[in-house]
Amino acid sequence: MLKERLKIQSEEIRSRILDIARRIISEEGVPGLSIRKITNEMDYSAGIIYHYFENKEEIVSCVLKEGYLRILRSIKPPEPGLAPDELIRVTIQNYIESTLKWPNEYKEIMLDSSPQVLHFTSVLSEGISEARPALMVMIQILKDGVESGLFAPCDLELTTQAIWSAVHGLLIRLTVEKDVTTEQQSKLIERQTEIIVKGLKI
Repeated sequence: MLKERLKIQSEEIRSRILDIARRIISEEGVPGLSIRKITNEMDYSAGIIYHYFENKEEIVSCVLKEGYLRILRSIKPPEPGLAPDELIRVTIQNYIESTLKWPNEYKEIMLDSSPQVLHFTSVLSEGISEARPALMVMIQILKDGVESGLFAPCDLELTTQAIWSAVHGLLIRLTVEKDVTTEQQSKLIERQTEIIVKGLKI
């Protein structure tokens, strides 16, 4: 019983550390995170933090992994049987809507150019799609569209990277321009997906 309580307490402390780190990153970016800031907020010694994490880099890695998985889990799966063009439309719109639930965190992480962060966020290198599940989903949709004759033949990875870059650009602007109305936001998302889908067709 005592062991179980200690395990629960340990998980709660670890979760609390990551929650604080996530908030600091969303407000100040990865460079703004420090062990000292976490300990000050928790009123714990640095030794407690190092009991759970080797260093700041490990904390950042955990935050990035969990954030990425949270976004992927929050994306609504498209209805079965949709044609590739509708699949792309729905996938893009779901990704944008899901990501905008954490706008500050997304902005700070995706605009960070440190090697540590790029290890998780880079998408433009040749062959990178094999390490990025979200890119592989889009590649498969494109492949199905090309094979069905709906889309023009293309370099699947390169096209996916171009689509992602366009989506990322809109997302960043939406996180920066916070006064954009919900109606205007929806129009922009719809127009962007329309342009992307039309550009893929034969």
